[in-house]
Amino acid sequence: MDYALKSRMVNAVSEILDTVSQQPVDLDFTLPDYCADMEKILKCTLDVKIYTRNISAGQLRIDGASVVRILYLDSNKTILRCCEQTLPFSATFPVNSQLGVNVILASAKPEYLNCRALSPRRVSVHGAFSLHACVLSRVNLDLFEETSEPALQVMPMSSSVCELCDFSQDQFSLSETVSLSSKSIIESIVRSELTATLTDCKPAGDKYMIKGEITLRMLYICDSATGETDRFVYVFPFTQMLDKGESDCEIADVRLSVLSHELLLKSEPLSEDPVVGIDAKLCATVMGYNPREVTYISDAYSTDCITEPEYDFVELCTNILPVSVNTMSKSTLSLGDVDVQKILDIFTENPTADAEIKDSSLNFSGKVNVCILAYTQEGELIAIERSVEFAHQEMLHESFSAVKSLSAQVTSISYRLGDGNEIELRFELKLSAQLSSCESIRQVKFVKTVADSELPSDRCALTLYYAQAGEKVWDIAKRYNASMESLCSENSLSEDTLQACGMLLIPHV
Repeated sequence: MDYALKSRMVNAVSEILDTVSQQPVDLDFTLPDYCADMEKILKCTLDVKIYTRNISAGQLRIDGASVVRILYLDSNKTILRCCEQTLPFSATFPVNSQLGVNVILASAKPEYLNCRALSPRRVSVHGAFSLHACVLSRVNLDLFEETSEPALQVMPMSSSVCELCDFSQDQFSLSETVSLSSKSIIESIVRSELTATLTDCKPAGDKYMIKGEITLRMLYICDSATGETDRFVYVFPFTQMLDKGESDCEIADVRLSVLSHELLLKSEPLSEDPVVGIDAKLCATVMGYNPREVTYISDAYSTDCITEPEYDFVELCTNILPVSVNTMSKSTLSLGDVDVQKILDIFTENPTADAEIKDSSLNFSGKVNVCILAYTQEGELIAIERSVEFAHQEMLHESFSAVKSLSAQVTSISYRLGDGNEIELRFELKLSAQLSSCESIRQVKFVKTVADSELPSDRCALTLYYAQAGEKVWDIAKRYNASMESLCSENSLSEDTLQACGMLLIPHV
């Protein structure tokens, strides 16, 4: 007869899709009538917005738009101008259509952007951005840990596991109307950056309550005739309720991202202050885990007949630690041969990060691209780009083997013009990652009886066996189809590994 084993389910996360696709950005357009002629291009920036993400008919589809913003000078080379063009995109990725509960993680990073003025009013743009698409699905792992057959001998093993207990994702919108009191009128927005930072996450009944901050940084033109500009930074808190599982989790991995944002210039009839409307789309993903011990059967045999176990290999996540650290980085950069008189604006682009676990520490490293808009002593507006490296070490109190979901965000930047045409920069960064450890186990999922292998009923009741030191009691019992309990009882054994040579009595009952 064949032997079936009883199983117990463990919830886990499975990575269904993790891929990067390069999306082209190709534009050839003429400046609108309200834009001044172009004398010199200072800087081209690329902002990618993600509008929708959904899975249907075995495909993941991501729709969004790439926004190209060109900063340029007119004929006098002192007045900053800007022009913006939007190019929609749609990308599809094949996925398993039999997905259960899943979450979609999508992000974009500009790779390169080249702008060329074909005439004072015509621009050609060629570039690309990388679109990262990841689909995580909740799966049920079967661990075989029980049997009701008295003739079946099993070797149970135990392992620690972080079991998934919460798995949800929510896309939500935030709207805010901001009055720029004591600020000049806004004629056009040159550059805007909106970032979201998670500050707290805690259970509230059948929901999670997350708290965070939205930071808007904006450079805008006050007077197009004179080229006067101004900067504005606005921070506003938010609270959002997210769905939660039935039980509380000891470990909560919460990921917050800004999918897109729009700025709308408004006018208030009772105020002369400029007003900006902010509409942002955010995505929050929650993965909650509970550590516990699980048991599985690593080997099995029968005392009645010869059997062949069928094995199954399972990857268990034994430990998970979400990491989020704030750190500061300082750097001094040379501005080259140009004699800078005044900084108009300074901002960062495309921070990248790497991380490795070494000697009980998590070591972050990466680069931040810095763009500086500045006036020279002659009054000409120029753009200077530099790359700044950063590093941070975080000590660990537990052992981990892998780093996933790595991200870096510049939360603030300050500067000071130094002597010798140098600039001193101070960055504040938020570094996030998920540390994990995994164990691959081999378990028995079914025990098959070999045909015509029933053991004779008249075999001898006792076998004498001379065992060597280091032999496993389990291996000996399995070789002779003997009961582990009877063998250990007959020879007064309490450990599986024999410490010395000696004669064993192997009973056949």
